[in-house]
Amino acid sequence: MNIYKVRTITENVVNAFGQLIPQLCPDCALPTKKDLETLIASPNTVLFIAEENNEILGTLTLVFNRIPTGDKVWIEDVVVDSAARGKGVGKQLIQFSIEYVKDKNIEKINLTSSPERVAANKLYQKLGFIKRETNVYRLTIA
Repeated sequence: MNIYKVRTITENVVNAFGQLIPQLCPDCALPTKKDLETLIASPNTVLFIAEENNEILGTLTLVFNRIPTGDKVWIEDVVVDSAARGKGVGKQLIQFSIEYVKDKNIEKINLTSSPERVAANKLYQKLGFIKRETNVYRLTIA
């Protein structure tokens, strides 16, 4: 399996996101090619892809924030295709992102995961992530 930072948005990448995003968030709009190009052009986001035999199996996004209390990084939108789950793709994506962050002088990596994603939550804990006692709030502006 090959995991890499996306530097160019191809039709293969766009099509993969068309398959992967509904598995993560059925109600979310699919990202367009322009959306994905904007994402990889941002200095604050890094998009990783796991690929095998020219087939994209999963993705993970790192989001970097500089705020008064220090530099922060969040792992977002981790999704592995349903046909590839249980084969270590998610684990390798997370480990790859941890290694990437180690070179950035950032001490902590944050992520959130819905409780119903049982396998993902177990994986994060197995990889050393500690569940924090916090409240997450959301305001939907519509």
